[in-house]
Amino acid sequence: MSPPPLVIGDLRDDEIEAAIALWRGAGLTRPWNDPHADAVLALAAPSSTILAGRLGEMLAATAMGGDFYDFIELPGGRIGLVIADVSGKGVPAAFFMAVARTNLNALAGTSSGPGECLQRTNEVLLSQNPMELFVSVFYAVFDPATGELTYANGGHNPPLLRRANGDIEILSAASETVMGIFEIDFGERVEHLSPGDCLVLYTDGVTEAFDKGGQMYDEHRLLEQVRLHGGGGAQALLAAIFDSVIEFAGSAVQSDDITLAVLKWRPEGQVG
Repeated sequence: MSPPPLVIGDLRDDEIEAAIALWRGAGLTRPWNDPHADAVLALAAPSSTILAGRLGEMLAATAMGGDFYDFIELPGGRIGLVIADVSGKGVPAAFFMAVARTNLNALAGTSSGPGECLQRTNEVLLSQNPMELFVSVFYAVFDPATGELTYANGGHNPPLLRRANGDIEILSAASETVMGIFEIDFGERVEHLSPGDCLVLYTDGVTEAFDKGGQMYDEHRLLEQVRLHGGGGAQALLAAIFDSVIEFAGSAVQSDDITLAVLKWRPEGQVG
């Protein structure tokens, strides 16, 4: 399956040409897997995707966000879940985000698992990174038939797994190394979800949101929202977290993209 189309942000022609020039200046003629496109740039915010018990949303700090998330349909009815955060800001970061997102989507269906997919994507990024940027990526493959979740982490914030009984686990990383800098093997880990369990993926724009006094939202506030609202649906939880972060920040200027993705497992035929 081909990767979903990326949305070109609200950019001037000179900004698009400047981004393309960065890669052409390094001898790279086309940094994405689309032979027809002349520019593939960042996802404009806010945007959201709702697919059954899967939901994600991004609120970008600028017109060109460096975060991205995806839900990828894989063979055998499995679902790929991706969340990522590119270093830097502006056109270079947005362009690098497009390279990472497009290639990861393209490689997901032909990789043996999340670890191999991140490794292959990293190899592409190493060859097409003239600005020496990097990206943190969490990628998991979920099998809704069995509840098995296999994941690999390239230096990203560890997701939260809220069990149906209210317990919250932090998914430890097999690798702490970000992508685009070094050659590395990405190890995999496996969790098993039970009906009613909820997986929360987020970028550091959530936990590192600041109020006007310089206080940070931090992990403990996020954990409290997941604890309080994780028993409901994915949309209700995502809305509760976003509302909490926005209320906390108040009139403070948003300094980073805020991105969340939620998976709530309800086996086929189960209601609620």
